[in-house]
Amino acid sequence: MRASATPVSAKSAASAAHRLSAANNSDRAVKALSLCLFMLSTGFFAAVTVISYTNPGYFDRLLMQRMAETDIDPIAVGSTAKSEDGDGEAEKVAAIPVPELVRPWTLKPQDFTIVMVYGDEAHLASPGELWRVEVGSVVPGLGRILAIEASKDGGIVKAEKATLKGVPQ
Repeated sequence: MRASATPVSAKSAASAAHRLSAANNSDRAVKALSLCLFMLSTGFFAAVTVISYTNPGYFDRLLMQRMAETDIDPIAVGSTAKSEDGDGEAEKVAAIPVPELVRPWTLKPQDFTIVMVYGDEAHLASPGELWRVEVGSVVPGLGRILAIEASKDGGIVKAEKATLKGVPQ
């Protein structure tokens, strides 16, 4: 039995040695790739740091130059650009039109509830809308806001057409 056990262990020893050799070779490749990655990363960050230190606005100028070349839609981004006359004087560009909300009904005072009163402003809710109002604001259905008072019961908002009272908690 001993003679038959030896060839099996010799085969397993040879395969273990082969596996160890293969692992060693792959470890060398992994170490070499890791070293290359480390050197490239260090070089990149060193170059960026040196450029930023010697020329602080370099990357900002590149970014601005790229933005200047891009065709930006002033309607989509809300441009505040000025148009220039032949004299070189800058005029104000007309304001961008804002969409107007068209409701299928007319708001009435009973459509509003007080969400919150905080200091001298209030948040009111109407069907599908949330309103932030201050004294002097004009709200459809309520008119001009005359006074806002905070209280434990949710507050009071006095308007031209109605007085809203908060719901006690």
